[in-house]
Amino acid sequence: MKIIPFTLEGYYFIKMVELYLTLFKADPTVMKKQFQQHSRNPNFEGYLAVINNQVVGYIYGYTSRRGQYYHHLLAKHLLSNEGWLKDCMELAELGVHPRYRRRGIAKTLIHLLLQNRQEKTALLTVRKNNHNAVSFYKKQGWVVIRDGFYPHTPYEFLIMGKVINTVKSIG
Repeated sequence: MKIIPFTLEGYYFIKMVELYLTLFKADPTVMKKQFQQHSRNPNFEGYLAVINNQVVGYIYGYTSRRGQYYHHLLAKHLLSNEGWLKDCMELAELGVHPRYRRRGIAKTLIHLLLQNRQEKTALLTVRKNNHNAVSFYKKQGWVVIRDGFYPHTPYEFLIMGKVINTVKSIG
């Protein structure tokens, strides 16, 4: 397996979008636009896991700031836990092809993304009924901060957080 930086053009970007569509059955035009929009957020960083010239996993995140759509949704829901958003990275996307799961790919991608971040915390959202993903994140040190989060779907999500820079403290 090789890990390459996430970019918004070329063969590997197309393969990443194809993998996303396999996992989530989304509109490719909408998703390309969303990926492009996210890439303009501050401190955007992402990686692709590639095996035999195929993208088998992806991850990206960025600094969460006021004015961003998802930051606003999280802030409304985290009223009593707003310290999590003060200096935060949003782990926006993580996916691994089903045939390549349980091989440490997601764990490697998360570690790579978080290892040099300057933010003090990281947040992600995951569907509450995705028990495998919730269990995986908990094993990686993420904690459930809030449930009952319905961002823009009829499905309930959990908001999970992780302290990533212990030099700073959550305020």
